[in-house]
This record gives sequence, structure tokens and C-alpha cells, in this order.
Amino acid sequence: MIIKTRFAPSPTGFLHIGSIRTALYSWLYARQNNGKFILRIEDTDINRTNSKYINHIFYILEWLGLTWDEGPYYQSSRYDFYKDIINLMLKNDLAYKCFCSIKRLSNLRKNYYKNSEKNIYDGFCRNKQFNYNKPYVIRFKNTSYRDSVIFNDIVYKKIKISNMILGDFIIQRSNGKPTYNLCVVLDDNNMNITHVIRGNDHINNTPKQIKIFESLQYNIPIYCHLPMILDNNKQKMSKRSGLCNMEYYINNGFLPEAILNYVIRLGWSYFNEEIFSISKMKYLFNLNKINKSPCRLDNKKMLWINKYYLSSLKYKKLLIYLKPIFEKKKISINAIDNISEIISYFCSKTFLLSEIVDYCNLFVDKKINFNYKKVKFYVSIDIYDLLVFFLKKISSNIVWNLININNLIKLSLLKFNFLNKKIIFKSLRFFITGKEETPNLSIVIYFLKKKKTILRIKNSIKYILKYFSNIIIS
Repeated sequence: MIIKTRFAPSPTGFLHIGSIRTALYSWLYARQNNGKFILRIEDTDINRTNSKYINHIFYILEWLGLTWDEGPYYQSSRYDFYKDIINLMLKNDLAYKCFCSIKRLSNLRKNYYKNSEKNIYDGFCRNKQFNYNKPYVIRFKNTSYRDSVIFNDIVYKKIKISNMILGDFIIQRSNGKPTYNLCVVLDDNNMNITHVIRGNDHINNTPKQIKIFESLQYNIPIYCHLPMILDNNKQKMSKRSGLCNMEYYINNGFLPEAILNYVIRLGWSYFNEEIFSISKMKYLFNLNKINKSPCRLDNKKMLWINKYYLSSLKYKKLLIYLKPIFEKKKISINAIDNISEIISYFCSKTFLLSEIVDYCNLFVDKKINFNYKKVKFYVSIDIYDLLVFFLKKISSNIVWNLININNLIKLSLLKFNFLNKKIIFKSLRFFITGKEETPNLSIVIYFLKKKKTILRIKNSIKYILKYFSNIIIS
């Protein structure tokens, strides 16, 4: 038997971490068993399906390296296939048409609620022949209400759900569209899926799907329902939760290796090990070792893992990851003279790719536009004198290295010892970079190089003089 798993997202939003875990576990299990990993797009929700979400699914899986062996298959293109099976089910008395009005069903619900009973359809149309020319749904003809659906889940072990709870559930809506539970069964059977790995929010769907499998005499796949992942607020994740979807992680500069490493441990672990390469995952991962308790996102741990992978990247590969972020932030790499040296240095000092790009932006050859509201906290005669002194010293013919730059800063501290030390550092930082917070000032000046540093100080001195003249005039 060829092991076949599938990833079947609905394109109604951006993929989130929970979706990636499902895809990763399914992909790993297929790869471990020399099987097949299938991609299926469940795009039957016409009102919410969007092509940008479909393209996003492809992009994310390829970016993570979770390549699929078959597909993508689209449920929206398989309606004729579903319809044929539904007609077969009607013909073989496995389903029936239900003409009950919305009003009747509403009254039925009210009665069940009044009597504190489960809201299950009462089978009014079950064994009747109607020749109505009005809308109808098609219901699955459930059998043996006194029995239970029992299945063994890899994570949650034996699960037992009463048939009475299921009732005669709908498999085709009044608009002629088949329901999720029917489509999933027909697709899983048609694609020979052997193992269904998905979130535990689908556990309630599984008994219905098993009933359809049994009625059509299909082979029932093995189920593995994964524990819930909670976000930072201890809430269930959703596609509309910004801090959980993949766009957030990509835009902020997480690496695919780090995301996969973090995701695999959301419900599974191997002793106290933290770092897992793809090859190591393939070797060690085990569905039977998945914990059924809910797990929670830990952004600090994710940042730590990302920093690990970031610091071990070689420059050429690092640049490939950085280029899209440079482009998105409209920063020209060519406008930074010693870009490779800067990137290599900050690579080991940061947690995110976006932080590296932000640091690189400090060294772009451009005129600084000072924040006028913040300037007033730094402008004074003493600071003006400090900049003039620093300009004179840095313009002298010194060897450009960190030792000499540090000595120049120390000399400025001695010369202006009547000023607070923090004021001197903050003022130099602000008038050289335009920022109140940067990495170590000596490092910044070193990477700016002598010519650019001198130019920035000169421009700042001109700015201060203009600032003073405006005050006098006003």
C-alpha cells in the first residue's frame, strides 16, 4: 500500500501557523514512508474564496520547501463528479430529498431547545415520496440510531460518538452545492488518501465522514487529529489573526527553516532537543508521539530559533532572503557602499531579517530629514560646539578603524565633560543618523565611513544654524 497524505486548505484567508503544522506533519509522514503528498484546494465557499489566497498557498508551500507530488486539485472543478455520486446515493436509498421549509425546521429547533434536547432533524421526509416543484436539500440516510461511530485516532486514541447526535445530516444544499463532509469523503477516496492529518476542530466531522465511507463501501483512512494551537491571547487561531498568519512572519523576516523548526514542536518533541533540520525531522518525527494537550505560540522561542538560523546563514543565501525586504521597504542595496560587511556584522546581532534591513537603512547615502519636534531636545550651543569639535577631529588624517573612532568619542567626552555623558552620545547619534536609537555609535560611524560621516555632520551643523536663525527671526 502506498501511503498518501493530503493538505487541503480552503482559500478564504492567508495560511496561518496551524495550517503550516498540518502541511508539515502530512508532508513528513509521506516522505518518511516513501509515499505521496497531495495538495487539494477546497474552494467550494464561493463567496469567500479568493485567487490571491490560492496563490498564497502555492507561494508559502514552495517557500517552505513542502513540495507536493500530486495536484493541486480543485473541488470547484469536481462538481459533476460529486453530483454523480449523490444521484447514485439517492438511487441506492443511501440519501433522500428533504422538502422541509425553513419555518418547519425553525419550529423544530425551538421545540428541541425548549425540551433541552439535541437539535437533530426528525426524519419527516425520510421514507416519503414527494413530487414537489420546490427547493430541497439532500440528506444522508443515517442508519442504526442506537449505535455509535467508533474510530481509533492516532493522537486521541478511541473516540466514540453516538449516531443519534449525527442524525440525517445534509450532503447537498438547496442551491445544489454539495457539503464539505461529502466532498471530503469522495475526494479522499478518489485520491486514495490513506492518512488524514488535520486539526482537532474536525473531530466532530469525522463520524459523519466515516458514515459516508461505510455506506459507499469505501476504505476508511486512518485519522490523526492534531491538538489546538492557541495564540498569544490563549485564543484559538484564525486566518484573520494577524500575528498568526504567514504574511506576518514573512514580512518581519523569519526564515523558512526557523518556521519549520518551530512548527514541528507545536505538539511534538524529542527529549530536550530544540534544533531540527529537515533531514533530522524526517528521521525523528513520529505521529504516535504527538501530545493531545493544546499548545501555545511562544514568540520569544520563535525569535530565538530564527536567530540561530540567521547567524548560521552564508552571505549569498542571506542576500537572497533579504532582497525582497529591501525592495518592499524601497531601500536600494546599491546606495550602501559596504553592504556585505554591514550585513555580515548585523546578521549575528539580530533576530529578524527586517532588523538587518532597518540597520542597513542607516547607511544609505541620503540627506537626513530631521524630526522637527525631536530636534528641540538636542539643539543647544553646547551641542553645536560638540559637533564642530567632532568634525574637526574626525576630518584629520586618521586611520579609519574602531579603535580610533572610539578614541575620538572619548576625546569628545573629555572636552565636553560639563555635559552629561548620555547627552553627548544621544546628540552625536541623532545628528549623525537622524535616529534616537541605533546600534553602538562607534560601529555606526565605522560603517558610515569617513566621507559620509563628515558630510552628515556638516549638514547637521548647517541645520542647527538655520534652526537658531529661525528662532531669532520668530
